[in-house]
Amino acid sequence: MPYTHKKVGTKYVVYKGNKKVGETAGTKTALDKYLAALHIADKKQQLKKEAEILKESMMDMMDMQSEPSQHDHPGCDDTVGKIFVVLKPTPGATPVDLVQPTHAFGMGQYDPQGVHGVYNDEEEANLVAEAACNELHKRLTGIEEKKDTILDKITEKIAHYQKAINKHMKEATDNPELAERHHKLAERKMQAIGALRGKHRMVKEAKKEVPEKQQVKK
Repeated sequence: MPYTHKKVGTKYVVYKGNKKVGETAGTKTALDKYLAALHIADKKQQLKKEAEILKESMMDMMDMQSEPSQHDHPGCDDTVGKIFVVLKPTPGATPVDLVQPTHAFGMGQYDPQGVHGVYNDEEEANLVAEAACNELHKRLTGIEEKKDTILDKITEKIAHYQKAINKHMKEATDNPELAERHHKLAERKMQAIGALRGKHRMVKEAKKEVPEKQQVKK
């Protein structure tokens, strides 16, 4: 429904149908700006409604979708039968979590990027899932071990700099004429220690506990 307006005293009063929307200053410029703002607001509201309708439609479609069966595809012969999809492992996942029974018509529900493999034998799928979990566990363990190695090296470097600082301070005391030089060298090493401690803190915060390795129950 379009907007209408009329001059009332020193103001323009704007209506939508018979309902008063608001009023603005009694200049043409002010009226044009007010009407433009109303049209923009209407457009945003319309887009919001359309987005909500689209979202509801998508949700309805997802609710209606279930795992397809052979009867959903008349004229297609399922000669493969039951298959087992093995998903790619994630930290904390067990082999049982990875093995998903389905059939050829049900493959569309899986993201190909998240699939490790497809098998028609459940035992083989379980073994593959267990091996995939073990490989992930090994990789995650290796990453955490590298972090430990980095932490150890940083700690050793800090100790080395601290030892050098102590030596500079002793030299400064024993040789006052060289004190300024040794103090500057010690200060540089203290700054290096500060940077190393920052790296140590960052690596330590990045440490994660590796989930225990899971196996398929026989």
